[in-house]
Parts: sequence; C-alpha cells; structure tokens
Amino acid sequence: MIQSPRDIAPQARTQAALDAMHAYFAATAQARPRQERQRLAYEWLAAVRRLRVTTQ
Repeated sequence: MIQSPRDIAPQARTQAALDAMHAYFAATAQARPRQERQRLAYEWLAAVRRLRVTTQ
C-alpha cells in the first residue's frame, strides 16, 4: 500500500528530507555522474515538498 504524505508522521517526513539532502551532497562530494545527482536532487526536492503538506 502506498502511503500519502498525510499518512506519514511529520518527524518521518523531516528525516526523509534530511536523508535525501545528505545523499545528494554525498554524491556531489564524490563527483558522482550528473544524472545520478539530478535524480537525488529531485528526490530531495520531492521530500521537501512533502514537508509542506498540511494535515486537515
């Protein structure tokens, strides 16, 4: 079952965004291929967008 952002606890969403950010910066520091860095950047931004989802 796929969980919507509202089903995930705020702390879990925050941790996911931090993990994605660390993965992106680690890939950049290791000079990983551009396509991989772009994918990680997209995942990071998607995680940040999920932080902005408010519960109703």
